[in-house]
Amino acid sequence: WYQRRVREAVVSTQSTGDSSKHVLVPIIKRPQEGLGLSLIPSGPGSIIPTIIVSSIKPSSPAYKTNRLNVGDQILEINKRSLCGLTYEEALTYIKSLLPSTKLELKVVPGSPVLVVELIRPDLKYPLGFSVKDGHITTLIRGSIGERAGIRIGHRIIAINEESTVTSDHDTIAGILLSETGKLILKTMPSPIFDLMLGYETPLYL
Repeated sequence: WYQRRVREAVVSTQSTGDSSKHVLVPIIKRPQEGLGLSLIPSGPGSIIPTIIVSSIKPSSPAYKTNRLNVGDQILEINKRSLCGLTYEEALTYIKSLLPSTKLELKVVPGSPVLVVELIRPDLKYPLGFSVKDGHITTLIRGSIGERAGIRIGHRIIAINEESTVTSDHDTIAGILLSETGKLILKTMPSPIFDLMLGYETPLYL
């Protein structure tokens, strides 16, 4: 099931992150009841530095809104901005609201998938990022990868429309080292990838 979800995500596209396209999502719940949201920081290179929905617990108050999805960016809760807060500060604030019975989230709908187009004219030009088991671990400033929008902490899930969800390190590295011309990568934050494949267990608020 998880691998199917990631394969479905391969054909998704990412939201532009335009905060003017936000929606307001009310969540109604019992006192002290959890929201049913697992959250991660938006990470380096994000247009809007805030938190992202990484998982939604079935039958939870968040799930019952039918208006939240994995990849959504949460800008505000109860009119307090989360933009610019550290991940720990955002979680502390959200936990302080759990006794409430109604919360209002200001959300930018999004997809967990980032589509990046790289142009490499010749093999003598390195892409400028390193990969370990499909996860992007380092990125050189000014490189082809950085200019295209590659992000550290993402997992490559497709290259030129071919899924790499189950590909091993050597296969992915081999493609990246040997391809020239246009290279289209689809990636998603590593924590979301690991949750979707069941490698990690979500921690719900």
